[in-house]
Amino acid sequence: MKKKEKQSPQILSPENYIRQRARNLPIYKCFVNEDWEDAGIAHVTIARKHINGNITYCSYLVDLKCLGIKDTLYEFNIPEYEFDEYKRKLDTGLNMVESDYGLVHNIIHAGWEYAEDIGFEPHKDFLSTTQYMLEEDSDDIPLIEIACGGENGKPLFVQGPLEDDTIANTIINSLKKRLGAGHFDYLLGGNNPMFDESYDDWDDEDDWDDLDIFHEEYIDNSYSGNAAIFLKLTQHLDDDEFGDDRGDEDPDDDESFKRIEALTDILYDDLVDFEDVNRWITKWRKEARDYTITNAARYQMMGLQNKDEIAYEDLSYLTKEIEDAKLQKYVREKWGELPYVTFLELQGLNDPTEKKARIAQALDQYPDYALLKLEDKTAKIQDKKLKKTELSFKSLFGDRKEITPYEYVKWQVVMLHYFASTYDLAGIESLFLFNDPEIHTEHHQINMFLSVLYATRISVLRMFLLEP
Repeated sequence: MKKKEKQSPQILSPENYIRQRARNLPIYKCFVNEDWEDAGIAHVTIARKHINGNITYCSYLVDLKCLGIKDTLYEFNIPEYEFDEYKRKLDTGLNMVESDYGLVHNIIHAGWEYAEDIGFEPHKDFLSTTQYMLEEDSDDIPLIEIACGGENGKPLFVQGPLEDDTIANTIINSLKKRLGAGHFDYLLGGNNPMFDESYDDWDDEDDWDDLDIFHEEYIDNSYSGNAAIFLKLTQHLDDDEFGDDRGDEDPDDDESFKRIEALTDILYDDLVDFEDVNRWITKWRKEARDYTITNAARYQMMGLQNKDEIAYEDLSYLTKEIEDAKLQKYVREKWGELPYVTFLELQGLNDPTEKKARIAQALDQYPDYALLKLEDKTAKIQDKKLKKTELSFKSLFGDRKEITPYEYVKWQVVMLHYFASTYDLAGIESLFLFNDPEIHTEHHQINMFLSVLYATRISVLRMFLLEP
């Protein structure tokens, strides 16, 4: 009898460990700021202990007055002394008290549910990862009534350091649309004492930088005045001299770029209907909840049925080779005629008519293949036939649970192409706000796209302002 082959243990990423196994770890300690009820802002930390004595913890910034779970962070499998140091840092500005798990569970769920009822989704990392540090919300957890909203029972939005003026306007417009004027309150300028310097971990921007200074310089100008300054500062774009490779610029160039960024923010704020922006962002955030971005989905991207069909040496070659012709040959020889081969062949076609015919033919054969759908959407944009209703994750990825960074970038590029081709500033601003760089730090392909997105945001604004 053939000896059973020994299987290697599965190594989980910290994120996947939290999703799949955190609930099996015993609760170690829970903390919340002492005055969370009066402030309406709860800084919650839940820690669990591994069998090796190390700690995995998740922290949550919960706005009980309006926005729900505004931010979240986690640390995985760290020594107990590091967790104690983190706790001491919190105590520097916040009086943290140890709490029963049941209370912090109810605080988080109350803020989450209250915010969703008025149209606000929790932080993306909460949906993808840190919610799984919580126990299942079942009858085993005693229900505790947690007061939400302002003193008069209406939602109260208080602008904090996590919300710049653009985001604050988006939130207020969303509340107006959802609840109607007079049915909510707001306080701008970050005047909530809970939003001070006591918890820097929630925001990487420790001090106001030059961008903030230039924003203050221009914010009181007229629209026409700022537009004129912006056009003067960006006139080099017409000579195609503006790019992302600014490593050797002198300080004056760096200052000009930051001035352009500040003016871009202000002018988009003047020009864009943020109800449209909020609609797009809300739609995409809800759709994105169903998908995880991971290179582990490469087999699905290629059209294979089983991830075990790709060996390590295959993955190594596929991720390093950049020539489509060589990739075609490799894939065809290894797996036969996959839809991925057809997609690669389309990349070499330059005649639009021929390419559209080949796309239609390929979709007849592979109607559910995402990369071919993206090619079809690109062709429709060129023919001005793509409809806004077609800009959805579901229309591309269907019931898949995972997509690759490459597919995500291709999808974002298609949407950027659509909005840029129609000078849809609200659409471009929606993409800009939706693609938070802090979320995608592990995927270099997405970070490269973000550079293109930022440059396009400036370029399209310039073209829009120059339109007669």
